[in-house]
Amino acid sequence: MMLRSIFLSLTLLFPVYLSSQSNDNNVQEALQNFQYRKVLELLDGAPSTRENLLLKTHCYEKLYNYTAALNIYTQLLDEYPDDVNLVISMAECASQAGNSPLSLQCWIIADSLSPGNQFIQTQNAMAFYRNNNWERAIAQAKTVFETDSVPLLLRMVGDAYLYSNQGDSAIWYYSKAIDKNPADYLAVNKLGNIYLGLKFYDAVIDLTQTYLENINPAQQLIGQLNGMAHYSAGNYKEATERLKDNIILGDSSYTTCYYLGMSLYASQLYYEAVTWLEKAYNQNNSDTNIYLLYYYGTALSWTYNRKRGIEVLAEGVEIIEKMNEMLFDFDRSFGDAYMRSGSFVKAVEYYSSAYKRDSRAHSLLYNIGYCYDLNKDYKNAINYFERFLKTAPEGWDADMEDLADGEAGKPGTTDRLYRYVALRLEKLREELFFQNNK
Repeated sequence: MMLRSIFLSLTLLFPVYLSSQSNDNNVQEALQNFQYRKVLELLDGAPSTRENLLLKTHCYEKLYNYTAALNIYTQLLDEYPDDVNLVISMAECASQAGNSPLSLQCWIIADSLSPGNQFIQTQNAMAFYRNNNWERAIAQAKTVFETDSVPLLLRMVGDAYLYSNQGDSAIWYYSKAIDKNPADYLAVNKLGNIYLGLKFYDAVIDLTQTYLENINPAQQLIGQLNGMAHYSAGNYKEATERLKDNIILGDSSYTTCYYLGMSLYASQLYYEAVTWLEKAYNQNNSDTNIYLLYYYGTALSWTYNRKRGIEVLAEGVEIIEKMNEMLFDFDRSFGDAYMRSGSFVKAVEYYSSAYKRDSRAHSLLYNIGYCYDLNKDYKNAINYFERFLKTAPEGWDADMEDLADGEAGKPGTTDRLYRYVALRLEKLREELFFQNNK
């Protein structure tokens, strides 16, 4: 871990540059008083030497004007393209500016200028990670692991595997990160949440309890996770105690209030449950949890405010109805997408699901029949086309002289679609007859 000489030398650059300005007492005085704008004004007419330009980048960065600093770094690197310290400075400035792609580009260049430098390799891996390039981040980190298992990188690789949907590898690296640094609460939280999603509640409890007992009993995020695991495991008393401790520590988050209320509800302590479920409800207006509405409304109905309980339960019913409407739209859109991609069996599956949600959508009968027709399943195509024709309004125009065969799906009136189906049915019955004879 002693391969950070470049980073250390970089930190010594500015004092060297500043000493070169010792003849300018005004600049020195302004720097000592942190008057960075004044320094920039004093340097405005000064020669564009390397030292002056670097001093300008220092002032711009202190003023959070990273764009101006990056422009100067670009100018300097045009003149000194092989100066790894400049490249590192620009990489860090770009990162501060939120320009992750530029920062990554600089770290890649720095790695090529100083191969084998562990500090640069580590920063390179982190730059790939910040750019959501999980595969390259993992590969770069593994290069670092050949000489040193950096705990921060172990957790980062765990994240990269998690975001790549490789849960087993994520678990392994999070576990290694915790072995190297038991105080890494972020790794404990990530690993605990994976176990929670897998319903390994005892594993979550053991993991978080170990941290709370041996590292930091006041870590709210881990305490919250411990309470959630106890609730999910049915340990309502333990969940209540842990989550109440979190409340005392200042944690009034939605998650803590919700699980505390749910734990009290499960213990049939409805009056107490109402207090915390109400707090969760008041924090959750943008994305209401249907379970919260059910248990909060039910808890109210067991206490003094039954009228309010009915209102909350009605709110839940309204959301369920809206969700059903949205699910209908999703099913229909899935059906359209699968039909256009030629996956007619899947299209029928989603169109049928949408029709079950709303049997008034008669056009879905046509869509299902049309998919069966394209898939040469003439028996089912006839069945659904006949059902679709039965939905035609009385007196619809059955004149088919103006309709050519094969015009399905073209825009037109509803009568036109019915006329197409009536015409197509005649053809399908012939096709089915010959198909059966074969």
